Formats: sequence, C-alpha cells, structure tokens
Amino acid sequence: MLCNKDRLLALMDKHDLAGVVAATPENVFYLSGHASWSQNGYRYGGSQVYVVCPRDPKQTPALLIPGGDVGYASLDNVWLQEKYIYGRPRHAHITDMTKLSAVEQRTVALAGSDSKGPTPEKALAQLIKDKGMDRGRVGVDHFGIPLTIYEKIRANLPQATLLPASLFFRYVRMIKTPGEIQRLRESAAINEQAINAMLRACKPGAKESDLAGIYKGEIAKAGGQVYWMHMAVTRGGNYPAIKDNILKKGDVFRVDMGCSVNGYHADVCKSGCVGAEPTAEHRKRFDAIQAGVLKSVDALKPGVRPQELYETMIAGVRANGLPNYSNFFLGHTIGLEAREFPFLIGPAEEVDDPFLPNTTNVPMEPGMTVNLEASNHEAGWGTVQVEYTCAVTEHGHEHLIQPDQKLFTLPLQ
Repeated sequence: MLCNKDRLLALMDKHDLAGVVAATPENVFYLSGHASWSQNGYRYGGSQVYVVCPRDPKQTPALLIPGGDVGYASLDNVWLQEKYIYGRPRHAHITDMTKLSAVEQRTVALAGSDSKGPTPEKALAQLIKDKGMDRGRVGVDHFGIPLTIYEKIRANLPQATLLPASLFFRYVRMIKTPGEIQRLRESAAINEQAINAMLRACKPGAKESDLAGIYKGEIAKAGGQVYWMHMAVTRGGNYPAIKDNILKKGDVFRVDMGCSVNGYHADVCKSGCVGAEPTAEHRKRFDAIQAGVLKSVDALKPGVRPQELYETMIAGVRANGLPNYSNFFLGHTIGLEAREFPFLIGPAEEVDDPFLPNTTNVPMEPGMTVNLEASNHEAGWGTVQVEYTCAVTEHGHEHLIQPDQKLFTLPLQ
C-alpha cells in the first residue's frame, strides 16, 4: 500500500468527514493501486472510476469501476480487496474455471458480479450509502468528475454534504510513505539513465529530434511515460526538440525532462557544451547557479520554509558571480503529480481552500519530496540549469539519486 493511511484518517477527523471519494487517476491509484486504462482512453470524464474511503474503522475502502476495467483491477498490485462494477455485468462463458490463472479467475468473477448501479453516479451514491456515509460530510475529488455527474451524485444523496476536496487529497499526499519515496527514487534513476543515453549521442551533426527519440525510447523500455522534454540548444528558455535542427560544435546544450514510472514522477536536467570545452562565460553562469542551489540543498531540513530556501538560493547565486540574478522559484514538490502542494518552492502565496493551510509557505516536514532547481536563460545565448531531487528526513534530507550535476563536455563518455 502506498497511501499514508494515518495522515488520511487524521485529516478526515480534523475536518469531520464521514469519508472521501477519490476520482482522479492519481488519487484512485494512491488509495487502491488501480491504474485505469479507461480513464486515460476516455478523457475528460468519459469514464468514471472511484475509491470510496470511509472514516469508520468498521468499514473498508472500496473500488468502483466500469466493466471494461476488470482485468486491470484484478491484478496482484491492486491492494483493495473490495471491488464493484457499475453498468451491465459481463458474464463470461467458461467451461472449466480451474484452467484459468488466478488473475483470470478474479477477472471473470468481478466482471459477472452484481452491479452497484446502471450509471456511475447511481452506483457511487449506493456505495456511499452502503458505507454509512450518506448522512455526513463527504470530501469528493471533484477534479475528476464532470459537473453534470457531480450534480447527479448530489441529487442521489440528499442528506449528505458533498465538499469539493481534490486539494484535500493533495494535502494528504504531501507527506510520502517509504514506499512512495522508493518509487520516486527508482523513477528518478530511470529518468537520469535515459537522459545519459541521449547525451552519449549528443555530438555535432546530431538532430534534436533523434536525440529526443533516444530519450523517449529509454523511458518506454522502462514502462514509463514522458510528460515534458525541454531541449534548449543555444536557445534561452524552455523549448521542445526542434525536428530538423542539427547540433553544431560549441552549442550551449541543456535538457530538462520529466517522466512517470510506476505512477511516480521524475524531473532531471543536464547542462553542457556540444563537441567542445565550455567557455569561461558558460562556466561562470553554471558555477553561480550551482553554488546557489547547493546552498538551498544544504538548508533543506524539517522546519525550514519554502521562501527561506528560495531566498537562500537567490543570495547564493548573486554572491557567486551573477549579482543581478533573479528567478521566480526554486523548484517544486514532486510525487504522483509533477507538482504537489505546496507546489512551487518560492515566495509565499496566499491559499484559499478549506482543506489547506492559508499559505504555501509551510514548514518542510519529514517525508516531503522536492526538486530544488534554478536556471539562467538568455535569448540568443542559451541556458544552464541545476536540479536536485531530495526527500526531507528527520534530521535533514537525502538525495534520491546520486547527485551528478556538472557542466558536461558532450557527447557524454
């Protein structure tokens, strides 16, 4: 189980919730281990998947899915035992059940089980009633539910108080379990390996699109999904790979690439010079950014606030060769989403949500995971960037992958 169960229950108690309903792919996965294909295949609410999680310890959480998801929900890594379908049951004609594998047997049984209701909203309302949550306050993961379906759910639960609670889930997920941190560690390592494979082909004459293809292929081989690919080749800022652009000797090269493996995100960057030693100006900029970010990494520990970390980085960069440096942030939190509460590590911002603190400037706590990063962009020259992925520990922090941030001469050897 990946879910921080103790934190979830404590926050349900704090906000007097009879239970919560997960509906986005991230929160369904977080509470159950189920990765729905139909939510991705039928986008923008076309397929509804829910996890109903009661506060009452006598009740168990339950997964509610469309019939097409039964094969995925029957896998061993889905840890919720209580599973239901909505819509019409799908009865399979099996001559001899003993010849089926354990996963196939579970799939056939779930597909042919009694439906909780003909539609997702009626089925969800029934499941909420079954769990004794229909007369209380229920936090609903509204980001994953179209407004029309949300209103139908409300109409089917006249005695319940439904509260938009997607940010409640993000606050629960702010503190990672050891299992989550291990997945983040593995994802970061895969991302770095994929980038390094690309950098070994990064030489004069290479096409940007070919380099991007190497990275995508490495992530795909690991079972991951690419989410963004910033490739700035003597361009200042974030750009995708430009299909027909060919690398030249002396190009200022920087990549910042993000993927997800086993549900958890990774974000890694690298900076270098193509086919030549970096110039003095290149090194000056990189060294200043590196010095500032490392000062913020050194300061990362329980109790320190995002704004303090940000100000530490700014002061460090300015003191080490870029006196006029400015930036709007020092990276971000990371987990099942690439950005999780408190989102950006930077100046304090007000927050207006009943389930969150009133500011993003919350103290770091053990179990929080962050990417501390900074960059220096100049149009017509290029970009340098430094980034470290860390978890806050009881006594400070740990790097999730071995730090390998330096100004590279490319191709990587």
